[in-house]
Amino acid sequence: MRVIVFLVAILFSFGGARLSAQGVSLREKNSKLEKVFKQITNQTGYSFFYADGLLKKYDKVTVSIENASLEQALTLCFSKLPLTYAIVDKTIVVKEAIIDKPVAPVSDTNLLSPIKISGKVVNVKGEPLAAATIIEKGTKNATVANENGSFTITVSDTTSILIISYVHKESKEVVIGHKNNLTIKLQDAESKIEDVVVIGYEVVRPRDLMASVSSVQAKELKDNPLNSLVSVLQGRLAGVQISLSDGAPGAEATINIRGRNSITGDGSPLYIVDGMPVEHALDVLNPQDIESVYALKDAASTAIYGARGANGVLVITTKGGKNTNGKIQVSYNGSVGVQQLASKLDMMDPYEFVLYQWERALWRNDTSVISRYTGNMGNFGSIKNYYGKITGYDWQEKTMGRDALQHSNNISISRGDHKNTYNLSLTGNHQDGILLNSDLERRSANFKFDHKANSKLRAGFNFRYTYQRINGAGTSNEGGAGSNRLRNYIRYRPLLLEDHPEDFYDPNLDISNAGNGLNIINPLLLSAAEVRRRYTNVYFMSGYLQYKLVKNLQFRTTLGYDVTLSNYKFFDDTITLASKTNQKQPLVYLGNTSRKSFTNSNVFTYSNPQLFNSKHALTILLGQETQQSVENSFAQEIRWFPVGISADEAFNNLQLAATSSGTLIQPNPVSSEEPYRGASFFSTIDYNYDKRYLLKFTIRADGTSIFSPSNMWGYFPSVSFAWRLGNERFFSNMPFVNDLKLRLSYGTSGNNRIDPFAYRTTYVSSFNGGYGLNNILNSTFIPNNLGNERLKWEKIISQNIGIDASLLHNKFNISVDAYSNKSEDLLLYNAIPTSSGYTNQFQNIGTTQNKGIELQLSSQIVRKGDFSWNLDFNIAFNKNKVVSLGNNQQLLRNSGWFSTANFPADYILQVGKETGLMYGLVNDGFFTVDDFDVKPYSNTSYSQFQYEYTLKAGIADHSKVLSDRVQPGSPKFKDINGDGVIDLDNDRTIIGHAQPDFFGGFTQNFSYKNFDLSLFLNFSYGNDIFNANKLEYSNAVGNDINLLSIMKDRWKMIDANGQLIQAVVNNAVVGIDPKLLAETNAHAKIWFPSTGTVSFNPQKFAVEDGSYLRVNNVTLGYSLPKALLNRLKLNRLRFYITANNPMLFTQYTGFDPDVNARRNDPTTMGVDYSAYPRARTFVSGVNLTF
Repeated sequence: MRVIVFLVAILFSFGGARLSAQGVSLREKNSKLEKVFKQITNQTGYSFFYADGLLKKYDKVTVSIENASLEQALTLCFSKLPLTYAIVDKTIVVKEAIIDKPVAPVSDTNLLSPIKISGKVVNVKGEPLAAATIIEKGTKNATVANENGSFTITVSDTTSILIISYVHKESKEVVIGHKNNLTIKLQDAESKIEDVVVIGYEVVRPRDLMASVSSVQAKELKDNPLNSLVSVLQGRLAGVQISLSDGAPGAEATINIRGRNSITGDGSPLYIVDGMPVEHALDVLNPQDIESVYALKDAASTAIYGARGANGVLVITTKGGKNTNGKIQVSYNGSVGVQQLASKLDMMDPYEFVLYQWERALWRNDTSVISRYTGNMGNFGSIKNYYGKITGYDWQEKTMGRDALQHSNNISISRGDHKNTYNLSLTGNHQDGILLNSDLERRSANFKFDHKANSKLRAGFNFRYTYQRINGAGTSNEGGAGSNRLRNYIRYRPLLLEDHPEDFYDPNLDISNAGNGLNIINPLLLSAAEVRRRYTNVYFMSGYLQYKLVKNLQFRTTLGYDVTLSNYKFFDDTITLASKTNQKQPLVYLGNTSRKSFTNSNVFTYSNPQLFNSKHALTILLGQETQQSVENSFAQEIRWFPVGISADEAFNNLQLAATSSGTLIQPNPVSSEEPYRGASFFSTIDYNYDKRYLLKFTIRADGTSIFSPSNMWGYFPSVSFAWRLGNERFFSNMPFVNDLKLRLSYGTSGNNRIDPFAYRTTYVSSFNGGYGLNNILNSTFIPNNLGNERLKWEKIISQNIGIDASLLHNKFNISVDAYSNKSEDLLLYNAIPTSSGYTNQFQNIGTTQNKGIELQLSSQIVRKGDFSWNLDFNIAFNKNKVVSLGNNQQLLRNSGWFSTANFPADYILQVGKETGLMYGLVNDGFFTVDDFDVKPYSNTSYSQFQYEYTLKAGIADHSKVLSDRVQPGSPKFKDINGDGVIDLDNDRTIIGHAQPDFFGGFTQNFSYKNFDLSLFLNFSYGNDIFNANKLEYSNAVGNDINLLSIMKDRWKMIDANGQLIQAVVNNAVVGIDPKLLAETNAHAKIWFPSTGTVSFNPQKFAVEDGSYLRVNNVTLGYSLPKALLNRLKLNRLRFYITANNPMLFTQYTGFDPDVNARRNDPTTMGVDYSAYPRARTFVSGVNLTF
C-alpha cells in the first residue's frame, strides 16, 4: 500500500495548470442568440453576460461549424451583427459595438487594397456543402455558403487567410494570394475514438481497414458497472458468441468467434492486451480500465498471429494518459447495488409433496418408509386439511434469495503534455453471490506511461496487478450428479417438520435415499459444510522502445512478462458426500498453479505515404517474436481430520490429519510441469493507390516445442484487398452514399491450443508389475497412449467478403460480411489395428466448416437541438458442419452430467451435420390402459386388485430402457428403427441442436439536455438447451425429495381416498378395473416418476428451446450542467441508476437459457445441470472528474 501512495505522490508532482481547449460544434439555422449561447455554454463551460433586452434587438443567426475554437465560433455568430465580446476568466461579456463614422480612404497605391473573392465548398466527391462557414482569419469577417456551396467574401488583401469549416469535415485554411475563384474540397473528419485500429503489429485507420472487425468502446461500457468484462461484452460484438457457464461470481465463459472450429482443441480466441498476449484476460480485467475491445475475425486480421489466430483475436486496449496540457485530471467512478435471484424453478407445494410421498411409499410397499412417513407427516386423512393450507418453506428463497450487495470503486489519475502521458487506475470490487457463503473480491492497479523524447524516440511502460478471491462451493463441480449441490437447494422437502428447526440434520434422508451421490442434505448445513476458497494473483509488465531510424523507417521492440499465481483451499465437513466416502471425517484439498510467460517482439516498419511523390503508398513490416512459458501445478488431498474441526483450523494445522495406517492410506500429492517455447517470423506488405485500391500480403512462420521436430514449423499466409468505391468519380452522382468500400480476404491461420506433447507416447506407473527375482513385487511403467510424431498444426482456411457503407450524410453506417472458414487437420482419436497394442491414436483427421453472414449497423437517427437518438445493432448467422471424422462417420460424446462411466452418450458428432447435436430417445407420451390386454386377477394379499395388465401385441418392448415394469403410466418412447424393441443402441436419434440460428444485440442511446438513457438488449434464436435438471428433478429415486411442479399432473397410483390402485406384484402388473383406472387418470399429462436412474437416459423430454430476448441493461443518467460544474470547479459530475438483466423473454423453464454447464468437452455444449442461477442487479452510481 505504501508503494501505491508513493507512486500517487510522484504522479501528482508532475502537475501543471492549463486546461486543453475544447472545440465548439454548432448547427443552427435561424436560431435565437440565446439558444446559440446555451449551446456554447454546454460545450465549453463559459457563461455569457449581457444587458437585459440586448439580444431581442437583433435577427436570428445561422451558423454551422465543427470543432472550431471558441473565438471562431463567436466571430461567426457576430459577423453580421453590431455586437462585440470580451472574455474575462470564464465569462463572455457581450455588448453593442461602437461604430465609428466612415473616414475617407487615403489614396496610396502602396497600400494593399480589399479584394472580392468567390469560391465553392465541396466534399471529396465534388458535392456542394451548403451552409459551410468561411471566416477571414483574425477578423469577424465571415460568410456562409449557399445551397450550391458557393460564396462571396471581401477580404483585406491578398495576404488574407480563409478558414473553411463544415459539420463532420476537417477544417481547412487557404491563403488567398492572387486567387479569385476558389474550389475548396473538405475531407471527412475522423472520429477521435477511432483514429486507429491495432491489427497485429501495426495500426490502421478505420477507412483503410481491409479486415472484418467488430469493436466496443469505453463509452459503451460506462453503463455496465459489473465486475465481469465477459458479461459486459456479451451481445455487443458481431459474430462473437459468448455463453456463460452459470451466474456465479467469477463464472467462466465460452467464447467462439464465427463458430467453433476445433473439435477437441480449445476454441478460445487469442487475447492481446496492450500489445501482448495474455491468457484468460477477460477473467481478471476490470471493465472500468478498458478503452476499447476489437474482435478480429477473418484471415486479413488474424493471419499475422499465425498459430494462435485460428479462433479469432480479441485486441484489448486499457486506458492510458491523454494530453491535458500538463494538468492532472482525476476521475472517480463508484457504484453500489444489490443482486436478486432472477427466476425460480417451479416445485411442488407442501400438499402435492406430501401427497406424492404417501403414494410413493404405498407403491413401493416399503413398510419402514410408511411408518416413518406417518410418524413425520400424519395419516392420509390429515394431508389435505393440514398441508393444503400451509405456505411451505421456500428453500430457493432461503439459500439463493438474499439481496446480495455489490460495490465498485475506481479512481484514475492521469496527466499529459507534448512529451509525457500517464494514467494510474486503482479499482476495488466486491460482489456477494446470491447463494449463501459465496462472494468475489477483486483489487487491481493499472499504470501506463508513454514518453516522447523527441521526434524520433518514443518509449512506454505498462504495469498491471490483479488480486482476486472467490469464496463459495457454488452449485456444482465439473463432475457428475454426485457433485450437484443445487439438488439440495431445490429438492429438500418444502416444509419444516414439527419441532425441527430450519438447520435440522435428518439422518433418515441419508439412510433412505439412493447412492450415486444423490443423497439430500439440509441446504443450510451443506452451504456451511463445504468451504471453497480460490485465490489468484496476476502480475503483468510490458514496455516498448520505438525509434525512427531514417525517414519512413522505424524500429520497435516490445518486452512482456506475465505471471499468474493461483491456489485453492477446499474443506469438506462430515455431512458432505466426500466425507461420507472417507470414514465420515473432514478432509482438505490444497492446490496451486503458477504460469510464467515471457514475450519479445522486434519489428521494422517502412512506411511511405507518397511513394515517388505520387499517388502510391507503401508500408512494409518485418518482424520476429519469441515466446516462452512454463506452467506448474500441485495438488494434495489430506483426509481424516478430527470431527468438529473448523475449516480454518484444518487449513492451518495440517498435521492434525490422521497418518496412513493399515488400509487407510493418505493419497500421494500430484504435480506437473508444462513448458512451452515458440519462435516466429512475420511480414506484411500494404499497398495503397490513390486511397482507392488497397492490397495487403501477410506471411507468418511459427515454430513451437509442442510438436515433434519434423513438424515443428507452420506457415500461415494471407492476402486481402479493399476498393474504396466512395472515392471514385463515378460515385459522386449518388449523394445519399457518403462512403462505400468493398473488402476481400483469403488466408490461413493455426491453432496451437491443443494438448502439449501429444506426439509422445506416455506411460503410467504400476506397483503391480508381477513378481521377479527373490519373489519381489516389481514396479513397472505401462504404455498409456500411443504417440504420433506426424502430428501437426490444426489449420483454418478463411475467406471473407465485406461491404462498409455510410449513407445519408453519414447518418447510417453499415458493415456486412459473408465468410467461409474451413478447419483442417483437426486432432481426433482414430481407430488403429489392435496388433499395434493400442486401440486408437491421436491423428490429424478431422475437418469442419463454418459459413455465415454478419451485419453491423450504427445510426444517428435523430440529432435535433437538445435531443439525440442513436442506435447500434448487430446480428450474426453461422452454419457449422462436420466435414470429416477420418475413418468414422460418427462419434458418440458424453456430457458427463450424471456420470461418464457406463452412462449412455447424450451427444453425437456426425459427418455432414453441425457440432452440438443432442442424442437420445424420443418421448411418445406415456402408456395408457388402452395399451394393455386385461384379464381377471386374484390374490388374497392384494384383494383390491382384480385385474392383470399385459402389454398388447405389436407395442414395442420398453424393458431395456425403463427401471420399472412397463405398466399404465410408464413413459413411452418411439421405436426409431421399427424392430419392436426400444433400446439405446438402435432408437436414439438427434433430439436437439445446441447452436443458434442467429444471435446478436442492439443498443439505443437517448439524450435530452443533461439527461441520458441507454437500453441494451441481446438475443439468441434457434438453439436448444439440454435441461438435465429436468430429468433428475422429475425423478423419485429417493424418499422425501421434492419434484418439479409438472409432476403434480402425473399418472397417479392412488385414488382420492389414498388407496393404491395399481402395483407390480410378483412381476405382474395388477390394478383395479381398467375403466376406473382410466377415469382416475383422465387428466394426467405426464408419466409417473421413476424410482431408478435409468430414467436419466438422454431423451427429448429434457430438450427445450433456448431462444431468448434479454433486456440486458437499462441506465438513466443525469449530468450537471457546465455552468454549475464551473462553480464547483469540476469537469464532470454524473449520477446514474442501472438495472442489469431486468427482463428476460424466453420459453425455457430452467433458471436461464444462457448456460453452458459442461465445459470439459467442447462438443457437448448447451447443457444445463446444477448451474448457479443468474441474478438481476440494480445499481446506482456516480462519475466524477476534476
